[in-house]
Amino acid sequence: MSNVQRLPALWNGLNRLSGEVDRLFEHWAPEVVTRHLGLGAFPPVNVWEDESAFHVDAELPGLKQEQLHISVANRTELTIQGERSADERLKGTWHRRERGFGKFQRVLTLPVPVDPAKVEARLENGVLHLTLPKAEEARPRRITVKAE
Repeated sequence: MSNVQRLPALWNGLNRLSGEVDRLFEHWAPEVVTRHLGLGAFPPVNVWEDESAFHVDAELPGLKQEQLHISVANRTELTIQGERSADERLKGTWHRRERGFGKFQRVLTLPVPVDPAKVEARLENGVLHLTLPKAEEARPRRITVKAE
């Protein structure tokens, strides 16, 4: 077998190895995969907090609200899941296909409990905006000092 004939087999083997390494990192160190290897999770999110709530913005271009399911479990685990359909009307030869399709799920663990009954979700221009009010026991309280 010539070197030219061995190249596709070698390339396929390297692709398989690369996939296995990616899966290993995704399982054991998802932050490493996202931040350092440039393999972002879907959907990409921004998460921040103020005194009373956590705020999450998730990029979900092309999705409709009926394609999304948002849930909070154990008062600290936010799940964003849904499905993006393949665009069946696009026929022909693909030259690049970077926008994924299919089912997705993103789970974020929040540092303090939230009140699931008060979570608000809004989908606007392909961005999901979530407001997750902190549970009463997680909010800072001002203590009045009494003088005697």
